[in-house]
Amino acid sequence: MVVDSIPRAYKKAILVIMDVVIFAAAIWLAFAIRTTSTIPQFNGTYFKLLLIIVAVRIPVFVKLGLYRSFLRFPSERVWLIAAQGMAISTLFIGVALYLADLQGEPRSVLLIEPFVSFFLVLSSRQFLGKQIFKMSSAVAKRERVIIYGAGLAGIQMAHSMRVMEGLKVVSFIDDDPSKWNMLVADIKVYPPSAIARLAEKHNVRRAIIAAPSSSSVDRRKMVFNLRKAGLEYGEMPNFLDIVNGNIKIEDLFHVNAKDLLRRETVEPNRALLKGVVSDSAVMITGAGGSIGSELARQIAALEPSSLVLFDSSEFALYSIDMEVRQMYPQLKVVPVLGSVLNEKLVRTSLEKHKITTVYHAAAYKHVPLVEGNPIEGVRNNVMGTKSVAEACAVTNVKKFVLVSTDKAVRPTNVMGASKRVAELACQAVDKQAQQMQVVDGVLPVPTKFCAVRFGNVLDSAGSVVPLFRKQIAEGGPLTVTHEDVTRYFMTIPEAAQLVIQASAMSDGGEVFLLDMGDPVKVYDLAQRMIDLATRENEREIEIKITGLRPGEKLYEELLVDVSSSQETAHKKIYKSLEGGPSLEIVHEQLQLLSTALNEQTLDAVLDVLQVLVEGYEENSRVTN
Repeated sequence: MVVDSIPRAYKKAILVIMDVVIFAAAIWLAFAIRTTSTIPQFNGTYFKLLLIIVAVRIPVFVKLGLYRSFLRFPSERVWLIAAQGMAISTLFIGVALYLADLQGEPRSVLLIEPFVSFFLVLSSRQFLGKQIFKMSSAVAKRERVIIYGAGLAGIQMAHSMRVMEGLKVVSFIDDDPSKWNMLVADIKVYPPSAIARLAEKHNVRRAIIAAPSSSSVDRRKMVFNLRKAGLEYGEMPNFLDIVNGNIKIEDLFHVNAKDLLRRETVEPNRALLKGVVSDSAVMITGAGGSIGSELARQIAALEPSSLVLFDSSEFALYSIDMEVRQMYPQLKVVPVLGSVLNEKLVRTSLEKHKITTVYHAAAYKHVPLVEGNPIEGVRNNVMGTKSVAEACAVTNVKKFVLVSTDKAVRPTNVMGASKRVAELACQAVDKQAQQMQVVDGVLPVPTKFCAVRFGNVLDSAGSVVPLFRKQIAEGGPLTVTHEDVTRYFMTIPEAAQLVIQASAMSDGGEVFLLDMGDPVKVYDLAQRMIDLATRENEREIEIKITGLRPGEKLYEELLVDVSSSQETAHKKIYKSLEGGPSLEIVHEQLQLLSTALNEQTLDAVLDVLQVLVEGYEENSRVTN
């Protein structure tokens, strides 16, 4: 900006000259008011009086620091300094006039002039500040944001953010009805119900929570209101860091996962979402994970009769339980702490809460970790799935959905192979369920089993996006295993919506997948994150190639047989009725797998994977 290039000494000189002109005008106005004449008679005292005022008042202003104030951002401090300067200088001017024995000077002029000068000095600062702000070349590029919290912290935040040339506050949001429609720091305050409308009107994508004294309950409400409106949110930073230039836009907000997709996000079919969940008793396994917790949030919004959250992690279960209860206090939420390998606990939970739909998201998914711990990875992913599926089949659960992965297609790692065997186990249980016999004259309604297979989920725990974000914050480098590695990507909400919609369309035995467009190079994703994070500065962050990890593929596939894909009620969701080993072979191999897992025999475990999974070959580096 041009103003920023002017030396500070020149800026001070300009302000001093401007104040001299103001004092001259104030004397003239004071005489005019005193004599009620537009052409007052000064009797030769005008220039003498001006000389005394300038000689006394300018040094006082300099001493008090009026000319050190931020011209672009005038504040209450300027008012205070100007008031003190006027009071002190007027006292000294009165003494000077007495000692100079200036004749013909009406005493009332000495009382009127300071008030006129004070008003003109403040008005000039306000006017110049606004003009300079409008002249800023960055104004056109300023991103519009909302501040949630119109208290003292929010007001200070609004003032402080004016030094951040990349951001502009368009409105306040506050939960206190007494503040609604008020103007705070010249910015209007709105209720939370207006967030979505304001975001659309002002093209707002982000909000800042400025309520440091709020309770955890109130803060969760704020987060819920912002997420409901589709806004990304950040925390209020330290004001000194802002003023000193230590805070940049990328420090306030994470890179939005949606910005990383090279395609439009897939919109859900609302009828499909509500059709299978509303007024139903739903259970989610792995409810504390990235996908499980998003499933919990979205399902809770669809008004189920009850929601059972099942997870083995105490902290993860506690976190999502508290979040859902706070968001939907009227919903019956039941947290169940335990492992999906505990068949009795799973079955008891299904029977006790009369569950009709199960979303099975509990799994070990981190490729290198499962590659290094194959027995426990297979036990959890295969036998845990089999445990839940069989319990559903005998407790009249209507729908069972397995959350699977594209790594299950011709896998090169234990994690992918285990998820493919989990799919086969579900299909085997599904075939058995269709052959159920009449019991006491009643034919039980068979459970419909399906799997949902999707690619890498952006921003999920253990994925590349949180890793890259951390590496960017540390200044780099970003680590990519191979320059040509490609992956299919989707957002967490897309993944959760796909799972819910698939359950509505399932007739049993299918594998559903989302059309995610073309695969993305992980190297390009890393470069995209660097570009987004450094758009407001000239930081340079490098990308380092580290080499493929054990079991990692250069590219992933979504379907075993592309020709078997069929369209569904959603134009972006497809299903595949995939073949595989016979039911007898699957049962036989699962029994061998159970024995091998109990005996901790790795070779036998890997042998089963090779028999059941097309394209899987044991990696020589797999050890337990």
